[in-house]
Amino acid sequence: MNAKLFSGIIAVLLVISTLISACGDAPAPQSVTLQFDANPTTGYSWEVQQSEELFDVASEYSENAHEEDMTGVGGTETFVLTPKAAGTTEVTFSYVRSWEDTEPETQVVYTFKVDRKLQVTMESAVGLSPDFPIETPSPEIG
Repeated sequence: MNAKLFSGIIAVLLVISTLISACGDAPAPQSVTLQFDANPTTGYSWEVQQSEELFDVASEYSENAHEEDMTGVGGTETFVLTPKAAGTTEVTFSYVRSWEDTEPETQVVYTFKVDRKLQVTMESAVGLSPDFPIETPSPEIG
């Protein structure tokens, strides 16, 4: 076998090996988990909007423990945001009745930065309500 050809093959194999090793070191995308009080029996629900579509959003409602045959029981809406692209976005959670054309009952706006490795940093959080500022739920990032 020609020495130049052999050296070329070795060089290509080293590059491939380096690329495979680098891919294995990439961290998994960080997800963001947020929980909000909710009570769908009132007609209100949480709506989510992103200024830039950087996250896939999944949600699940869990009703609070209660006695049998109780109605109107509230619970918790859990949102999981999984990054799919790098950038900065505002994620707005609004507690609204979909058929009403009014300001949201409650609104919380988060600004998240997603880096190229899909790691997430919260840059700010603001809670808004028609009558008073509200405490913003802290996201769990991990």
